[in-house]
Amino acid sequence: MSAVLELRPGMRLDPLPTALPRPSGPMDPAAEAALRFGSVAAAAVHPFEVAAAIEAEGVTDRQVQRRYGRSDAFELAEELYAETPRSYPEPRAAVSPWHSPLSTGVLRGCLYALPGLAFPLGAPMLSGRPDAGGLPHGTFALALSVLLNWAWNQALAHRTHARLGRGQRRSGGCCLFRGALVGTVLGLLGALAGVLAAGHDGAGVLLFCAGQSLYLGASCVLLVLGRERLLLRALAPAALGGAAVLLGLFRPTPWTALLLFCTLMLTLRQARRELRACLADRDGDSAVEPLPPLRSSLPHGLFGMAMSLLTLGIALRGGHLDLGPMVALTISMGPAEWLLYGYRNRIHGALRAARTARGFALLSARSMAVGLAGYLALLAVLGGAAGAADAGDPLWSQLPGLLAVGATIWTALLLQAFGLAWAAAAVCTPAAAATLAGATEPAVGAVAAGLLLAIACWSLGRVTVHR
Repeated sequence: MSAVLELRPGMRLDPLPTALPRPSGPMDPAAEAALRFGSVAAAAVHPFEVAAAIEAEGVTDRQVQRRYGRSDAFELAEELYAETPRSYPEPRAAVSPWHSPLSTGVLRGCLYALPGLAFPLGAPMLSGRPDAGGLPHGTFALALSVLLNWAWNQALAHRTHARLGRGQRRSGGCCLFRGALVGTVLGLLGALAGVLAAGHDGAGVLLFCAGQSLYLGASCVLLVLGRERLLLRALAPAALGGAAVLLGLFRPTPWTALLLFCTLMLTLRQARRELRACLADRDGDSAVEPLPPLRSSLPHGLFGMAMSLLTLGIALRGGHLDLGPMVALTISMGPAEWLLYGYRNRIHGALRAARTARGFALLSARSMAVGLAGYLALLAVLGGAAGAADAGDPLWSQLPGLLAVGATIWTALLLQAFGLAWAAAAVCTPAAAATLAGATEPAVGAVAAGLLLAIACWSLGRVTVHR
């Protein structure tokens, strides 16, 4: 910066001093060395660090001999290191990259739950003779279609994130486009197999499943690309219409299905626009880092299938359909992601606070317990509210199975977040198979959750996993 000196009449400028005042006497060489290099010696862990600092200042051995009376820089460094008390300064606290606002988790929870309001609007397409076992018409087709879509979209999301994380935006767009088409075909094949297994005409169910598969593919595109608000806008017609039907404002007719069509078209339009933006990114594939092998996405697909089976298992209990637990689990997935970010945020602080490996492991286990307890408390509240709204079984009868499955899913998601997808799939897949074979959800969920927690405490209690 420059300053302007204004001279006024009558002002007098005093002459500047020619030199700074000097000390009255010579400084003791030891005191001078301590003053000059004391801060370095206090924070050093070896005398060589002090010697390196002395040489970095341009002080030669001859100057050390003449000024400080020592033979060389190493002798001076050893003396300073021995006589200076240790004082290691704390490093500055780094800003945690894992902070996530609660609003993001709530928004994603709504996006997972709002598509369920399409079922009241689509009731005319889902009416007909019951499926085998007295289940509602179309249960087999819908269950198989959702099962294949969830499994495929989980693997597709992992594969796309692997590309986007390497800066390959154009390649990620291509992967999403092709994967969404394949996922839609798989959903239709699952619906067709379900209709054939039910043994009756299911034209309306197939039409509903076709729209559902298209929507799941398009919504996967928007969620992977982080366009949650665009998806929320597209869901507005079906969500508002389904809520109106539930409130009794009007009854569902074949014409109300147009609201479903509007939501589907809006979702496809938004997904198409985002994919075009990805494909137009010519500079997005400049990264040369190789992609992980295809088999690395397999455990994510297996986990998606296991999660859908566990969710359907607690909904299809006792030969009847109970939507309360399924709705609660679906809504809770958004806050579950927020709680996972909370664990990583606390671990970021634990890396600085822990002094020993055992201390860090205890902090990791405590942080994990806080996240899991918060998720189960939220799930219990959602399960009670959803059960009361659906007039299903009392809360005390469905709560053990719901919490056991919830603990399994949350802990598996935690392992997936740290690259331990195979461990999560290895536990959840047999648990889902046991549920499908008729085992009770509380027992299966408790065993699976216990195994996953043991793996998580052992694996995530090591500092190297978090670096």
